[in-house]
Amino acid sequence: MLPLKTFVSERRAANLLAQVRWCDGVYCPRCRTESRIRYGSYREFQRYLCKDCDRTFNDKTGTAFENSVIPLRKWYLGVYTYIRLNASIRQLDAGLAVTYNTVYRCVQRSQEALDSPRLGLEGLVEIDELYVSAGKKGRECDSRSRSRGLSTRGRGKYMRR
Repeated sequence: MLPLKTFVSERRAANLLAQVRWCDGVYCPRCRTESRIRYGSYREFQRYLCKDCDRTFNDKTGTAFENSVIPLRKWYLGVYTYIRLNASIRQLDAGLAVTYNTVYRCVQRSQEALDSPRLGLEGLVEIDELYVSAGKKGRECDSRSRSRGLSTRGRGKYMRR
């Protein structure tokens, strides 16, 4: 597990998010216009005011990190460890010092963000693991189903009789 010193401060993690998010320029995530002004800050994040829709937003608005109380540096470390090092959720909750349910929700959010149609991902899909069942347990292909009381223990075989 990587040490949490990768991102020493939340400020550095917020700066990285701003650089990645606004590489094409800052725009309002609601109305998609670029007419905005700086409007103070929210914790470590720059806050903006959209001139068109008159609403405020910050660097986390419209991302998987929105409305999350977990520090951004823990998000980065958790997502990196989960994807890159194939760590389980149990390993993550021990390493990040948060509960299992919190880590589970973070993993779900990050996977939903990657599955978003806005990304425009298409093409070949690589599958790492595949489970093939051992057959139609309890149901034979050409005959009616066996009753549970008469079946023998075990998984059965995938063969036609």
